[in-house]
Amino acid sequence: MQDYTPRERVLAAIEHREPDRIPISFAGTASTGVLECPPDGKNYTRLCEHLDLQDYEEPDIGYAFNYVGNVDERILQKFGSDLRRIDVNPPETHVEPDGTKTVYGIRCGLRVKRMGLYEDIFAFPLRNTTRIKDIEKYPFWPTVDDFNELIEGKREEAKNLREHTSYALVADSYVAFPFLMYSLLTGYEKWFMDMKLNPKFYFALCDKLLEIGFNVVDKYIGAVGNYVDIVATYDDMGTQDGLLCSPKDYVEFIKPYEKQMIEHIKKYTNAKIYRHSCGSVYDIIPDLIEIGVEILNPVQPMAKNMEPWRLKKEFGKDLTFCGGIDIQELLPGGTTEEVKVGTKKTIETYAPGGGYILGPSHNIEPDTPPENIVAMYEAAQEYGTYPLL
Repeated sequence: MQDYTPRERVLAAIEHREPDRIPISFAGTASTGVLECPPDGKNYTRLCEHLDLQDYEEPDIGYAFNYVGNVDERILQKFGSDLRRIDVNPPETHVEPDGTKTVYGIRCGLRVKRMGLYEDIFAFPLRNTTRIKDIEKYPFWPTVDDFNELIEGKREEAKNLREHTSYALVADSYVAFPFLMYSLLTGYEKWFMDMKLNPKFYFALCDKLLEIGFNVVDKYIGAVGNYVDIVATYDDMGTQDGLLCSPKDYVEFIKPYEKQMIEHIKKYTNAKIYRHSCGSVYDIIPDLIEIGVEILNPVQPMAKNMEPWRLKKEFGKDLTFCGGIDIQELLPGGTTEEVKVGTKKTIETYAPGGGYILGPSHNIEPDTPPENIVAMYEAAQEYGTYPLL
């Protein structure tokens, strides 16, 4: 069998061909990496120490959600990761004396504080906003300068990686779809109630967020689109047991915006469209395929109707699945041998005929032993060679 570069390997799998081995992602996107939650959940630090890395950089933790943005290149190579992220520049953040943060720019003045192990959004700034005329009065919408600062140096970074490495490049940003931002600005309760009780306001705010999303795409994908292989988009629509809303409401209130966003992205690039949504999104997978999603992540196997056999059987001809190795029970609670067996079984289900990029079924949580992380990626390289045994 021919030798494949990482980029060729990833693209072959997305095109439903079998390369030399399955592609692998560790921190190749913002939802296939590892969390660092100091002081008690220093998972990335433990992994580096377990691998005997003495001179790794201090982890660069995202403004919220605690994912590590600067995973050591030596770990990426050891784990066989075929993807490399290109993210927008970090947002301007103001830290209050009590430790809470306000995140500006394209993050629209989100409020963040530590809740348990994690830093997450609180004090939703548009929770009490009900009038359309007050949407434009919100003081923290991004400016032209914010959009320019967003991508400073990113074209050069993408061009350099394209010309001097053979990795599959991922343009990664949390702002591509409007609905994560809607819920983060208003809270989930208001998001759902606005759909039914105040639809004019709902559509007006969605239009504003779509405008911001278009501006991000114009600047960011306009700068890097010629160099990247995948554009990662994010819009959580699932819980452990089903959708956040009914399939009917998804089609009426959300799908049209996502369709417009994908069409806008495609104006700037031929890259493949990656869609992240936690939980059980089984009921809308046909809709995602219809609007142009080509890679589905994180395919959590413990969520309802998201079993690997079911997804591969019903949608494997139309989608590539990225993720799939259980972070809820297997990685934190299994032995290293159980992790290897579970990884092997997942490969055997998803990988035939291509269409699979192996990774965790979301960012790896702080309660995961580092030896289990290593075991997963060792198993991926041991059992993921084509032809599958």
